[in-house]
This record gives sequence, C-alpha cells and structure tokens, in this order.
Amino acid sequence: MIRGLYTSAIGMKTQFEKMDILTNNLANVDTTGYKKDIVVSRSFPEELTKRIQDRKNGFSNNRNIGRMSLGLYNDQVYTNYTQGTLKQTDDPLNVAIQGKAFFAVGMEDGREVYTRDGSFALDANGMLMTKEGNMVLGQNGPIRIGQGDVRIDESGNIYVNDELIDQLRIVEFENPETLSKLGDNLLERTEETTEKNIESRIVQGFLEGSNVNVIREMVDMITATRIYEANQKAIQTHDETLGKAVNDVGRV
Repeated sequence: MIRGLYTSAIGMKTQFEKMDILTNNLANVDTTGYKKDIVVSRSFPEELTKRIQDRKNGFSNNRNIGRMSLGLYNDQVYTNYTQGTLKQTDDPLNVAIQGKAFFAVGMEDGREVYTRDGSFALDANGMLMTKEGNMVLGQNGPIRIGQGDVRIDESGNIYVNDELIDQLRIVEFENPETLSKLGDNLLERTEETTEKNIESRIVQGFLEGSNVNVIREMVDMITATRIYEANQKAIQTHDETLGKAVNDVGRV
C-alpha cells in the first residue's frame, strides 16, 4: 500500500517536470530559431522483493514475493534540432541557416557560443549584434559593417557596397545533442562536442521559425495533465484506505 503511494507520487513528479518542458516549448513557439526540448522517460529497474524476518515454526521463512518497480522517471531532456520553417523578411541583416550549422556569437567574457537566431542588427558603432546585444563573429572576430548596402551570400561572405569585408563564422557539429542550452536562445559546447565540415548554406532576408508544433505540444500537455490527475486520485484512494486501516480496523 505504501509502495503505491510512492509510485503515484513519483508519477506526479515526472508529469510535473514534463509540463515545465512543454510549457517552455509553447512559450517559445514564436522565438526565432528555437529548438524544442523533449523529455525522455525511463522506468525504474525492477527489484526482486523478499519477505524477511518472517518466522514459521521457529524457523526463518524468507521467501520471494515478486518483482516490483516504482514506475517512471524523467531520465534526460533531449533537444530536437530539426530545421524550422524559413520566413521571408527582406531585411538584409536577417539571415537563416539551411542545414544544421550554428552562428558563432561572442560573449562579453570572451566565450564563443552558438545560436540559430539570425535576426541581427547594427549598434551605434556599426557592429553586427544579436538581439540580446552579443557580438556576431566572423572569421576575423567581431564584424564591423558600418554604412552601405549589405549583401550576404550562401557561404556567409559579407559584402558592403560590393566590397568583401568578412565572412560569418558558422559552425557545424558532429553531435549537436551534446550542446548545452544557456538561455537567450544560446548554446555552449561541452567536452564531448566535436566539429565537422560545414554542409549548410546561408539564406539572406529570411529567418528560421521555431520547430515547435503547437498542436502536438497541446496534446502532450493534455496527456500529461490526465496522467497527473490519475496519480493524484490514486494517492487519495491510498490515503483513504490507510485512514480506514488505522481508525476502523485498529478500533476492532
């Protein structure tokens, strides 16, 4: 009976954590280049249970009862890096990546991080920046564009008034699932992350939408809510049964 309480409580906790991920996905459905997270659940290992300290006729009567599991738990959060839909904006500083590469971005502390959000802009000094104010990196470091007509070809070469000034630094990874999310639509490589040859191309005047499917996320959210409620009712039933065992059976 107590085992049922633990199993139901773990089930509620699992669905609560899943709801957090689904809610975050829905909140970023209009975020440029956002990649949705998926919760991967796994069942607890089954354990062989024994009846111990059970004496019969003066002898220990330890015997197997059977196998049991405490249900499901969230094993990991997996990021889905499938391509989002490209939306035309005709803004020359908006660029999207057709493929699996990432734009390189420089942080104030000197770190190089990565994003799929190509909605860039110029600051007061003509430097190419992200929406959050981080520097967009080229092959020669931060990119200064200044004034003029901007053209970016599919290789990331940046031309201002038909003069080549730099090339966008884009990076493609052999194992993007090892990247770590930092917030603000940025990712950071880990020790396991390895680069590979670039097979992607740049598209100017477009932005990549998120790869979140609203209908699918809503269906998953409804399913998680119903499983949560079912576990909640199971706990209430166990609690009522325990109450009867303590108050009624104990009185007899």
